[in-house]
Amino acid sequence: MGLIKLIILGVLAWLALTLWRRAQLNRQRNTTTTPKPDQAPVMVRCAHCQVHLPQDRALRGHDSWYCCAEHRDVEPD
Repeated sequence: MGLIKLIILGVLAWLALTLWRRAQLNRQRNTTTTPKPDQAPVMVRCAHCQVHLPQDRALRGHDSWYCCAEHRDVEPD
């Protein structure tokens, strides 16, 4: 009788561990694939051609943002 209880306890422990791992994986998937609206990129406008682009791709110069080095290096009027 003791061996049957041990086998049942082992199966229940394995089942609980499996369900817990699946829950952890689902939580990770939901947090990594769901885009958050507050993480939208900051957009800036090129001072030369007025095109909008993400700030992390823009170049800074003459106290303004530029889309490329050519526009940044043009002498301001």
